[in-house]
Amino acid sequence: MKRLLAVSWEMPPLSGPRAVQVTRTLVALGELGWRSRVVCFQPRSNRYQQDYRVSLEEISRGSAVRLPVPSPEEWLLFRLLWRAVPPLKHVPDEKIVWLPSALAEARRALAAEPADVIISFAQPWTDHLVALRLHQETSVPWVAHFSDPWTDSPYQPMAGWFSGRRKRLEAEVIHEADATVFVNDFTRDRVMQKYPDALRRRASVIPQGFAPATPAAIAAGGPLRIVYTGRFYDGVRTPRSLIAAVAALHRDRPLTGKLEIEFVGSNMDGYARVADGLGLGDLVRFAGRRSPDEARASAERGDVMLLIDAPSSGPSLFLPSKLIDYLPLRRPIFGITPIEGPSAELLRQLEYPVVAPDDEPGIRRVLAELIDAKGSGRLAASANHDAVASRYSIAETSRQFDELLQSVIGVTR
Repeated sequence: MKRLLAVSWEMPPLSGPRAVQVTRTLVALGELGWRSRVVCFQPRSNRYQQDYRVSLEEISRGSAVRLPVPSPEEWLLFRLLWRAVPPLKHVPDEKIVWLPSALAEARRALAAEPADVIISFAQPWTDHLVALRLHQETSVPWVAHFSDPWTDSPYQPMAGWFSGRRKRLEAEVIHEADATVFVNDFTRDRVMQKYPDALRRRASVIPQGFAPATPAAIAAGGPLRIVYTGRFYDGVRTPRSLIAAVAALHRDRPLTGKLEIEFVGSNMDGYARVADGLGLGDLVRFAGRRSPDEARASAERGDVMLLIDAPSSGPSLFLPSKLIDYLPLRRPIFGITPIEGPSAELLRQLEYPVVAPDDEPGIRRVLAELIDAKGSGRLAASANHDAVASRYSIAETSRQFDELLQSVIGVTR
């Protein structure tokens, strides 16, 4: 049995995308002979999304166990401090107050039973800092997994001392880790271009993986049903261009009975008011936040899956987990995403439409084409769908993880 010590702040019962992806990966690694222990956050309040009704131990049949650690981030004192000085939440993040207790738990775990390798899953970036300290103290090989860019992220622009501090932390992680993992080539290349060739050679790309499913056929007849699952970021990633395109198309050709769009995610009241103000209440529905299982059930009832990314002046760096989770549903996917980037690249390989987020006429054109395809019975997954999607199955991505983890065991420099 190969022994893995993981650091992942978010794990069941928390149910955000990071918890889902890490759980899925560790369960699959268990089938390949890995026994995992995970230092993770133990919530003591209802401030966090907690939708898992079974434990990690049950999900993994005992191959993965949680080592839960409470965090001072739930204390009123720190919440008031971050409200007073918001940049402190991003150096590297508000989870930094969890580091001492998480590190202490990790030390206890290694003292009780050694590990062959350590892996840290970010975000939050504090996970890497816990693993960094542990690696420096023990020399156990360490893999740092980046789901998103750190200092290169357009979602958290910073300047001055705060920016410099984040860059120094990222550099220390990159230099010290025996291997780094990114989920797409664009992020790896952007992040690692700042570092020497020797460090770039330690960087691998392993995409996020989807769980197997038995998809139902697209329903015949009825309106075209488009489903989006996930969240938005005001002023960055929003559905406003899509809503405007639907309104314009609805003026040209009434869409009642021909189109339904459902958004499943939290904090969307403002966008619902925009849609209602344009008279789209019958066409565009905001269902609110749902558990991962409920969100998946909504997606399974759709005809077309929707991806919306933020506009970008250059190539996008993001390959959202929602896009990977759409793949086993065998539905066409409409990507409103920068025309350069990992999402656009994948969708083109799948032979699905890609339109830039600020291209309202293009969005309107694709919507009309999809509505017509549904009405004529031509709407279906592409002939290339299964071949491309197979590269993102959890069986394939965990096989790559297994190879990487084994390669760093016994690494000496």
